[in-house]
Amino acid sequence: MNRALERSLKSAFPAPPPGRKAAFLKLHRRQELGRWDMLRIQAGYIRRWVWGLSAALFFIIAYLTVHIAGELRWAASALTPFLALLAATEWGKSRRWGMEELERACRVPPQRMALDRMLLLGLFHLALLALLTPLLALRLEIGAVRAGVYLLTPYLLTTVLSLEATRRIRGRECLPVCLTAAGAVSALGLLAPSVGLPLYTPEQLPGWLTGLAALAALTAAQLKTNLKEWEERKWN
Repeated sequence: MNRALERSLKSAFPAPPPGRKAAFLKLHRRQELGRWDMLRIQAGYIRRWVWGLSAALFFIIAYLTVHIAGELRWAASALTPFLALLAATEWGKSRRWGMEELERACRVPPQRMALDRMLLLGLFHLALLALLTPLLALRLEIGAVRAGVYLLTPYLLTTVLSLEATRRIRGRECLPVCLTAAGAVSALGLLAPSVGLPLYTPEQLPGWLTGLAALAALTAAQLKTNLKEWEERKWN
């Protein structure tokens, strides 16, 4: 359109000033999600059987701690890897079920949603382990610090192995690998006393503490690596 004609039309038919513009925009303003709102929403995407299985494992470990004697009393430490398995597999759930592309189209980054689900389950599991720690300490007549280390170290070891598996293996094939890793860590804890491996002696506590610190650092590094790779896939 000719610019002179356009200016003439604007002067001949002036547009009225917008009425209630600010109120209209306020009504349709995008609602920002707070941290707690995001966690509450993601809690609903964790299936009920995951929460239930976590609670069932807690009661099984507590029962074994109280009623089993001999070398099998270390079963409490050997069964925590299966709790870690439930939390770690939340990270690769969208990839296993073919929902990764759909989650990338969401407003919230998919890596944040997966991290929030892992955080929720991890905090729930830490609360369960905190309840088990005094029970294990009393039953085995060891200190609370030592009991906590025995429970948390295999949990973090399984977490590291499962995160590595979900990073390298796409689709549902990673779930058997994660299950195998949890089973291997559990078997090591169960079989070590019976084969004469002094894994739970007081002299080995410094090694346990060193391993716990290293595994905590590796867990953080694995999460950072997964977040970085997820971001690169998003831009590619």
